Amino acid sequence: MTDAMTDLAHGRRERLDRLGRDFLDHFTQAAGFTLLDPEPAIPHHDRTILFTNSAVVPFKPFLLGESALPAPGVAVRQPCVRVHNLDEVFEEGFATEFVLQFEMLGVLAPAARARALAAAVAGYLTTTLGLDGPSVAFKAAHDDTDLCAAWEAGWTGPALLDTEERDYYRWGFGHPRLSGRGATVAVRQADGHFRDLGNLIAFERDGEVAGYGFGIGLETLAACLDNSPWVLDCTPAGAVVGARNAEEAKLADLLGLLVRLYAAGVRTSSRAQGHVLRRAVSATARLAAGLGLDQARLLHRLAVVAAADAPGRDVLGPAGPDLERYRPREDSRHVHDLSFWCADGTDPDALSAAAAQVALPGVHRISASVKDVWHGGRTSVTLSVALDLPPSADKPEAKQALRALAARLGERCGTELRGEIR
Repeated sequence: MTDAMTDLAHGRRERLDRLGRDFLDHFTQAAGFTLLDPEPAIPHHDRTILFTNSAVVPFKPFLLGESALPAPGVAVRQPCVRVHNLDEVFEEGFATEFVLQFEMLGVLAPAARARALAAAVAGYLTTTLGLDGPSVAFKAAHDDTDLCAAWEAGWTGPALLDTEERDYYRWGFGHPRLSGRGATVAVRQADGHFRDLGNLIAFERDGEVAGYGFGIGLETLAACLDNSPWVLDCTPAGAVVGARNAEEAKLADLLGLLVRLYAAGVRTSSRAQGHVLRRAVSATARLAAGLGLDQARLLHRLAVVAAADAPGRDVLGPAGPDLERYRPREDSRHVHDLSFWCADGTDPDALSAAAAQVALPGVHRISASVKDVWHGGRTSVTLSVALDLPPSADKPEAKQALRALAARLGERCGTELRGEIR
C-alpha cells in the first residue's frame, strides 16, 4: 500500500462529496426543495429492514401519509447498505455496477407536481452536469403515461419504451401499502451505449399516486460521468485494489462495507446486523488469505478506506481482533476407510472420483482413492477417504461428515455402506 493509494482514496471521497453537494444545492437552492436529514445505517424509524438500503427509507413517512410532504418537495443524500450480494462473494464474476455500500441522492415531490419535478431534474442534468438531450435516454413502459408525459415535457432526448421485462418497471418497497412504477434515466457512454444512471418513480399508496421521486446512486453518477467500467473505480474502497481482477475488487468492496458498519457502531454477533457483519468479516478474511495478504497489509488497506470514508471513527479497534479471529487456519485432515456394497460392474475408480466431487457443508475438500476391491457373492469396494475440515473440527464432526458422504454416494451411485462408522 502506498501514499499514492491514500491520496487516491481521499481524492475520490472529495470528488463524491462535491457531486453530492452539487445535487443538493441544485434541488434545495435552485428548485426550493427542503433538505432532509438522512437515516443512519441502522434505521431509526423503519424496523422492517436491517439496514437503510435506499433514499426511500427517509421518504416513507411522507409516502404513508404520516407526515405532510412540503411543496415543491424534499431532498436527501442517503448512505445505504445492501448486503444481498454478500452470498455471491465466492461465486465467479463480479457485479461491476453495484457495491455493498453506497450513497443515494434522492428527491420526492407531491403527487400533483410530476412535471415540476421532471423539469427540476432536467435542469440538474443540463446546468449542473452539462448533459444535452441526445446524451440522456428515458427508458419506460408505454402505459406509464404520467411518467412519460412529465419527462417529455422537459426533455427532448430519446425515449426507449418497453425495452425491458415488465418487472423492470414495477417495484416494491417492503411495505404492503406501497408500490412503485419506475422509469430509468440513462446516460450515453463513450462507446455509444446508454448506461443506467437513476430513476423517475411514481410512488403509490394503496394503488393511488402518493408522490413522484427521482434518485441516483452517487458512485454510479461518478462512474457514468467518467465512463468507468466499474463503479468501484470511483470509490475510496476501490483505491486499495491491488490488481484489477474480480477477487481484488470483491475484497475492496467488502472493506468498504466493514468501514460503514463498524463506523455505525455495529459489532459482530449471532443476530441481526451483527450477524451480517460477522459474515462480512469472515468473507474478508478468507478472500485476503486467498490473495496472500497477511493481517498487517489487510489492516493497512482497511485503514486507508476508513481514513477517507469514516475519519475519526473507531474502525480498526474492533475490526483488527475480528479479522484475526476469522482468519483461516490450516485445515485438519481426517482419514477413514469406507467400504461399500456395489452393484456388479461398478467402476471402483469412478466411485472414488464421485466421492471426491461431493460437496458437504463445513468440509473444505474431500480426497478419495481405491484401497481394496473384493468380488464374492457381492462386490465390495473400500475407499480411503480424507476430509479436510476446519482446525476446530473434532472426531464426531468428521464422523458426521463421513455418514453424509456415504449417504450421498448411496443416492448417486446406488452403493450401500458396509458396517457402521465408529
